[in-house]
Amino acid sequence: MGLSSSRQADAGKPEPGAAPAFDDDASREAAERTERENPGWIVVFGVFTKEFVCFPRFPAPTGTIITALYPDAIPPRMRKIERGLRVRLPKDETT
Repeated sequence: MGLSSSRQADAGKPEPGAAPAFDDDASREAAERTERENPGWIVVFGVFTKEFVCFPRFPAPTGTIITALYPDAIPPRMRKIERGLRVRLPKDETT
């Protein structure tokens, strides 16, 4: 069995120890929810990359983007950027 044959046979199998991926619909819903909960950000889910990508709605340096594999990783990263830029956000968004 050649190298390419074993790659094809394993192509549909997850890596050992890999976390299960969300399905696309659930991930899009998670992106929408995260955006609703964080109105200072645009949040999208890339169905090809399987990543959440977030863009600030406030003035920020060019290229300020957050990427994450899981939605729970997004808010702490948002807060870190907001603190670094000292962005003033509505009270309920900083919790």
